[in-house]
Amino acid sequence: MRTDAHRLSRLVNMTDSADDPIPPESHNPVPPGPAGRLSADPAEMAAACALRTGQAAQEMRRINIAREMFHMVVRNFPQPRYQYYVVQARLGLEHLNASHRAAFGGSTL
Repeated sequence: MRTDAHRLSRLVNMTDSADDPIPPESHNPVPPGPAGRLSADPAEMAAACALRTGQAAQEMRRINIAREMFHMVVRNFPQPRYQYYVVQARLGLEHLNASHRAAFGGSTL
């Protein structure tokens, strides 16, 4: 999963934004969940894949991989249309930090 998340992210970064089939951002509120679409958005697929990989790693207590994937989402997908994934990744990071503080007596990463 980690390898696939990295591959998708690299492919998205290599595509030209001029070829982006998604219309420009609007000032409308961002929906609380993933957007419904009729065509695939490769960047959204990459964000979803990285988020799910982070969540799976967290469930398996692979903390370093979880942290890496959550940071990838936050860093690589700052656009408002991917806000859902960024919020979820930040929640994952907060959970990791809280678990770390509980395990190690209040110190933070």
